[in-house]
Amino acid sequence: QTAVLVPPGPGAVSPAQSSPWIERVVGWLGKVFLQDSPTRPTSPEAGNTLRRWRCHVQRFFYRIYASLRIEELFSIIRDFPDSRPAIEDLKYCLERTDQRQQLLVSLKAALETRLLHPGVNTCDIITLYISAIKALRVLDPSMVILEVACEPIRRYLRTREDTVRQIVAGLTGDSDGTGDLAVEL
Repeated sequence: QTAVLVPPGPGAVSPAQSSPWIERVVGWLGKVFLQDSPTRPTSPEAGNTLRRWRCHVQRFFYRIYASLRIEELFSIIRDFPDSRPAIEDLKYCLERTDQRQQLLVSLKAALETRLLHPGVNTCDIITLYISAIKALRVLDPSMVILEVACEPIRRYLRTREDTVRQIVAGLTGDSDGTGDLAVEL
């Protein structure tokens, strides 16, 4: 099971299943621009051109897909493990593009805007932090992204007066929102 390109609908494609779609696009480009047809053999120069186009189309697809998922990453993390297919698709794209820095900047901004402010309960921050640890371990087994992206959460939790109380409650099972904490340990 893999996530589909957002918005879902007919013709939506996941990165791992993009080859047939890319081949259709490249085939169309060959027909339109190179007058490629079954009755006319493709010249070696046209074949090289099609290979370059295929590489460009693949790279474009992976970059666009990764950018869409990066913008949704806060919600994807919040919904983890249900959103694991989206994490795996993003991982697949990141392995083929150079967008880790974009991911880090976007995720840190989303965390600071949507999570790290006085209006959010400490229990909710801890719960999302646990989900971030789980999701980002799947995304990046080296855990570099986890270390860099979650530093603001760790720093912010140190400033909250009830952080220790919420963690202890989560460990002992007295808290509703941090039940994952007891399960993890």
